[in-house]
Formats: sequence, structure tokens, C-alpha cells
Amino acid sequence: MKQDVIQARIPFLKSHNFLRTWSERQCEICEVEEVRLSFARPAPPVAHGPTKAVPGRVHKDVSPRPKKEEDPYLNTLHAVFKVVDVASAFSSWLRSPAPPPAPKSMPATPPAKKVPPFDIQDVPKAMRKLGMPMAAKLQERWFAGAANYSRSPGDLHAELDQNGARYLPSMIDSTTVKMEWVLSFARAKRAFDELIQDDLRHPVALLALQKILSPFKNRHDILGWNVANSEFLEFHKKFQFQLKKVNASWSQRIGQFLDRSISAGGVPDDLTGALGSFNFYVAVRYARFEWSSTGRVAVVTEVSVYVRDPYEFSDDQYLGHWSPSHVAVVPAHQAAGAKGWLEYPVVDDSVYDKDSVLYPVTNKDYRDWRARHNQGGDFMIYTDRVNVKLDSPIRVTL
Repeated sequence: MKQDVIQARIPFLKSHNFLRTWSERQCEICEVEEVRLSFARPAPPVAHGPTKAVPGRVHKDVSPRPKKEEDPYLNTLHAVFKVVDVASAFSSWLRSPAPPPAPKSMPATPPAKKVPPFDIQDVPKAMRKLGMPMAAKLQERWFAGAANYSRSPGDLHAELDQNGARYLPSMIDSTTVKMEWVLSFARAKRAFDELIQDDLRHPVALLALQKILSPFKNRHDILGWNVANSEFLEFHKKFQFQLKKVNASWSQRIGQFLDRSISAGGVPDDLTGALGSFNFYVAVRYARFEWSSTGRVAVVTEVSVYVRDPYEFSDDQYLGHWSPSHVAVVPAHQAAGAKGWLEYPVVDDSVYDKDSVLYPVTNKDYRDWRARHNQGGDFMIYTDRVNVKLDSPIRVTL
């Protein structure tokens, strides 16, 4: 295997899995043609969405065949011929010359060294080693999904697939990610508290409430979830009136490190790996309607808070350089590159050592994998709803 490894060593950030921090290292750029992210491993069985039909498959008939009746005289004749053949073979063996001595064995050629392969389906395994079990679980779900994606941001928001049809129920995941898990991260809990305490009465939110609740002003009260027929997308479209952004996406977090070259700080955690940049959404759970001196008034006493986040790979974001046990950030300004990140694999030690080569991974790689295997299902994540009874109800004139 011809190697063309640039000898100039460049700095990069590699995950220190035990301390959950980045460590500064030196690496070489690897431009060996054979060393690249692999898509060769077969796709896992489809677990979400319609299974792929195999055209032209013929089912083999494995039913037992009836036995033919045996002729006893014919069996006797076959036995006689068999005895004669054995005797003839033994006589030939006695008359045959002694075999020549065996040649001396040649020393075995040592097997050629191979670079340990790294398949894109190994990324979830690396995520688990990095302490990201939820991120790994969601990515494995994507690999095991039937091919599914939206053609535009608008279609994604409406949960429409590549054929313009509503996502199948199997492409809506409302059970894996729980609000309890999301709120276990300090920055998420802080954003949740700010949302409830400070943001629900923002003028923009009040205008949204006025528009949402006006069609129901002649009713005594409403339960938003019931009006939406217990369907999450309808509930979101009809009654969501405020949101709070949390976190930065994986690529934004990496971009911060690239901008500052070598940076202190922690490796992206499981919340970033699973949801990236996401929103808390607030929707009306319960409201009643009253008369006042100024007219009809909606009084919102309970709200529902939840996360709605698409799991998809629609752009070309850089997701880091990956190996079976690590993730690294390799700034391109240390070498030739125009995207802010290095497009080549890098070598931390010997190219033949396990876990030494780190491969660049982008969102486009996942789309290319889907095109090759006709599998890989984008899906919409919903958490469970946290219902909050407001200490001070929100009043909106309709």
C-alpha cells in the first residue's frame, strides 16, 4: 500500500474520555487513498418503517419428498459392485511405488499490514465510550430506519417525507427521550426555569396566545390536548405559543473550538450529541374564557412544556474526526483547507495502530450512506409533556 503522509505535524484537539476534556496533541495528515471512512458494512435490519421488499425472490419448496420403493435385487447387485471396486482399489495401492519425500517447507510470508477499518456505523460505539449513550441510541435508530427524509425545511416542520406524505408513525419517536433526562443537564434546567418564570408573558407570546385562543372564545374552557385529538403535531401547530432555545448544535460547539484554535473546555456531552441545538416549546394545556368590562378574556392556567426536535442530516456540517474510541477537532487553518476543518483523516501515531487514525465525519456522509444502502430514516423526536400549573394565570383579551 502506497503511503503519502505529510510529515509536518499539526496540533489538534482529541477527547480525553476519562477527564471529559480536550487534550492538545500533534498529528499528521493522512492522504493514503485506501484510508477513508467506510460505508461497506451491511445496513442493520430495518426496525422502523416499511421493510425493503426483495424483487423476484422465489420461496424454495423445502417440503419432504416421498421415498421411492426400493428393489431388493437391485440393492444386492449394487453391493456386489461396491465390494469389487474396493478390492480393485486395494490391489492398485499395493502395486503403486512409494511416494517421493515431501519438499522442505518454505518460511511463511508474513501477512501484509492492514489499516484497521472504521465504518460510519462504528460512530455510535465511539459515542458510548465518550459517555454519550443517548446519542448512540438515537443514531443507531437512524441507521435501522427505512430511508426517510424531508425535501425542504417547510416539509420537515410539517413532518412530510420525500414523497410529500406525512411521516409514518414509526418515524415519530415520543418515547426514547424523556424530559426528566433533558432536565438532568444543568443548562437545560436553567433554560426551563427562565422560560416559565420570565418568558411566558413576553409581548410576542401574548399576541400568539390571542391568535390561538380567539377561535374558542365562545366556549367555557378548553383542554388543548383533547382539542388536538391527542396528536402531538396538531397540538404543537394549534396551541404552541412560546419557545426557549437551549444549547448550541454539535457543529456550533466545534466551530467555537475552531475559532479559538486550541481551546480549554469540555468535550460535547450526551445532550449535545443527542439533540444538538434544540427548543423547549410551551403550549396551552388548559384555558377558560370569561367576560370582562373590555370583552371576552382567555385565562390560561396550565401549560405544557416539551421538546420537539428533528433527527436529520440535511446540511454539510462537520461533526469531528472520529476513531473507535475518540473524537477530535482538527482546524484546517493549520493545513490546506477552506471549510474551517480538515477534510483528510489524521494519524495520531502509526497508521496501523488501533484507534490511531481519526476520520472526518460530516452530515453529508450520512446522506451518502443512505443513498448507498437505501436505508437511514430521519425522524421527529418528541419528549413527554411536562404540565405546569401557573401560580399567576395569563390573561389575554380576545
